[in-house]
Amino acid sequence: MKFFSLAAVCALMASVNLAFPFGAVVADADGAFDGAALDQMLGRAVKSGEVVGVSALVFDGGEIVYEGAYGMRDRERGKPVELDSVFRIYSMTKPITSAIIMDLEEDGLLNIKDPAAKYIPELADMQVMSVGEDGNPTFAPQINPMTIEDLLLHRAGLGYGIFGPVHPVGKAYGEAGLFDPAEDLSVKMTKLSKLPLIAQPGTSWYYSYSIDVLGRIAEVVTGKSLYDVMNARIFTPLGMHETSFSVSADQRPRFASNYFRKDDGSYVLQEDGQDDEAAFRFMPSAKFQSGGGGLVSTLHDYAKFAEMMLNKGEYKGHRVLNVATVERMMANHLTPDTLYMLPWIGGKTNNGFGYGGSIVVDDTPEQIADNGQITGHWGWNGAARTTFWVDPANGAFAIMMLQFFGGDDPDIHKRFRKLVTVEVGKEN
Repeated sequence: MKFFSLAAVCALMASVNLAFPFGAVVADADGAFDGAALDQMLGRAVKSGEVVGVSALVFDGGEIVYEGAYGMRDRERGKPVELDSVFRIYSMTKPITSAIIMDLEEDGLLNIKDPAAKYIPELADMQVMSVGEDGNPTFAPQINPMTIEDLLLHRAGLGYGIFGPVHPVGKAYGEAGLFDPAEDLSVKMTKLSKLPLIAQPGTSWYYSYSIDVLGRIAEVVTGKSLYDVMNARIFTPLGMHETSFSVSADQRPRFASNYFRKDDGSYVLQEDGQDDEAAFRFMPSAKFQSGGGGLVSTLHDYAKFAEMMLNKGEYKGHRVLNVATVERMMANHLTPDTLYMLPWIGGKTNNGFGYGGSIVVDDTPEQIADNGQITGHWGWNGAARTTFWVDPANGAFAIMMLQFFGGDDPDIHKRFRKLVTVEVGKEN
């Protein structure tokens, strides 16, 4: 391995007029991985105003071959994104929670074919809601009880409440207070049990609150808080000391602010990372430990989890999950007759769903040219536009950290994946 000299890095930054750079470009001695293209892309995204700040990491051939950080983590205070900046990873929490469930199955504490109501009895009473042509709702019992596997695959029939009142079920979830940071998971399950299902369990894919239910199941079978379960089974074994449901005093100065992208492409402050009230749900006093979207982490901390998954359950000689378990997680488990109620997977996307993330089941030249997705990519995104994927075929993974809401999935995700897919595929 060789690091670019400081003079060379400075010359590169000057040549493309990058804004607020921090980090290092790493390349194999034979130039197999070209980090300059990633530097240019990320720097230009900041300079053009496409993003406020961004950091990214690429792992290939057993080592980090690229890492970089650009722009601002706190625009209002002039604080740059750095490699140890702390981000809200939101739904990138879901793969970790799913890994916890699989680890508990390995230990014989549950079986993913079990009905969820075995651990949370009130879920058995949830009814499937349909709306007739007259606009009146009707309700029917679950034909087949939702299972833990249904929860893992977002086919339990649950809603979410984060997409607005696009459907009466979605409206009910949005009004139920399922994300109140002052209430723990046991309270959330009581609230959830009084809501309707959007479809019969096992029949439809609908992105949902199901991974938060899995978090509560982990608490029930262990008698511990979800954080304590994660810490014992994932964070401590991997050395993920920067990942938690709350921001520590040491992390607080490094905690990024969250922004909102308006229709005109400009950004306004959504959540000040240094304001106690704005960031309350990430304060130690908050009680809600969301297995679906509650963690904060750093670029390098999350890379440890991704490396463990790439290595089929092993990290630096420590086995966290069995090989067969990881292979099951990174396989598609949705059947051809699954109804896809959101357009993110299924059909022409060539994406299925495993345990904890989407899985690319096929690719085409057009798809690769558009978004860089190739068969076998497994991963997921976070609501504030963090993203990661594991590429088993090429022995690689990549992570990008952004921090904003609003608008569609940013084009920078596609550009990043395309560049990385080309580079890591050179020697494979």
